[in-house]
Amino acid sequence: MKQPVTITPKPVHRPGRLGTAVVAWAAAALLPLAGDGSAAAPAPDREAVPAWRAGDGALVAQKRGGSRRQSGEAEGKGSDEAAPTAVPTNPGAPREIHERAGLIPTGLKPVYPKDAECLQVASPFASRTRFDGSARVPHAYDGFHSGIDVSTPMRAPLVAVAAGEVVLKYQGGRLVGNRIILRHAPEDTGLKVWVYSLYQHFDSMPELDIGDRVTMGQFLGPAGNTGTTGGHYGVVGYPHLHMTVYVSDHPDYGKSPRSVQPKDVRFLDPVALYLKKDPPLTDNHAIAAMPEAEKQVAIAYVTTDGKVVPQGAKIVWPIPCKPKS
Repeated sequence: MKQPVTITPKPVHRPGRLGTAVVAWAAAALLPLAGDGSAAAPAPDREAVPAWRAGDGALVAQKRGGSRRQSGEAEGKGSDEAAPTAVPTNPGAPREIHERAGLIPTGLKPVYPKDAECLQVASPFASRTRFDGSARVPHAYDGFHSGIDVSTPMRAPLVAVAAGEVVLKYQGGRLVGNRIILRHAPEDTGLKVWVYSLYQHFDSMPELDIGDRVTMGQFLGPAGNTGTTGGHYGVVGYPHLHMTVYVSDHPDYGKSPRSVQPKDVRFLDPVALYLKKDPPLTDNHAIAAMPEAEKQVAIAYVTTDGKVVPQGAKIVWPIPCKPKS
């Protein structure tokens, strides 16, 4: 068995929050784009995420009180092999595992601002259908959507929902494409849990390194259709952001080349990041039990010219919103 490899961090300087890529994009039309839906559904790029096990030589558990340090990445034997089916982040795990971990419809509905144009959720969390109404493949999460989809123009800017650290970059095939995962400490979000935001289908891999710190609203990379061409969406593919959010009460997480496995991980409907509750709700089962009248959730966002609305927000929409003239 190979020994885990620890990568020494190096100082990094990254441009400020939005940068020229976002400003240039601001003139683009904010119109949802659809694939042609002409072919059969694609086979998934099945995750192979090992379970979190402290002290396992084939998997490094990252333990950091402050999230500014570089993560070590395991390259031990078996780290990207068949995953235990009891891992909630494994698309092939039994339905009861996913359900217990919070992969259930919550009923949350984002409310978008009246004075800005925001790209909107086209397929919600735990939906059984794609944005075009077609059924999701049953062999990935039993057909339940593990995140949200936001239809985008090609190369629309994707930004960090909160301050955090890059913990994973992966270039996958069908249903995956270019992926990164950010890890957000409680002090980054104001929540009491550790949050992991997974972004998928970048047009090109973000120019960020593992261990880099990002600020809230910082440009990550351009949206695209990687992982969606062929199959259901045909040769055109489907330009969009797929975002999955995981939460954990612990700072510890395991890692494979494809994904992370936080200790005692559970899913969180990404719209729940914008809930205004005291104390905050970060459990989908509790969120689903909320009165329907409380499930309209106003989003916080950053504008294409760099303004945070409302001022002081620590979590924003993953795509900048264009102010209305």
